[in-house]
Amino acid sequence: MSRIPVVVAEPVWQFVRGLAPDPRRRCKAALLALPDGDVRQLEGEYAGFHRLRVGSLRFVYRLKSGRIEVFFAEQRHLVYDLLAAHIARLVAGDQGGPAEK
Repeated sequence: MSRIPVVVAEPVWQFVRGLAPDPRRRCKAALLALPDGDVRQLEGEYAGFHRLRVGSLRFVYRLKSGRIEVFFAEQRHLVYDLLAAHIARLVAGDQGGPAEK
């Protein structure tokens, strides 16, 4: 079975690079293992998006054009407060699309 390509936006990679070594390793491994892992489909205003949980961190992604696009990452206590504005920008124009890694 072939893997679904995973595309991670540069701001997400910057977020991961800013972490301490152990969380950074866990996040990289989890991102590259998508769609496996602690994932859940989001509901309500976030329907159509999914989240990956890595400890206290959340990564938000969508399935688009046959690939997984990871476009947002943040601490659990902040992610859903900041996500609505980010999704509005993403849906409005898909500007600054993710760069494949």
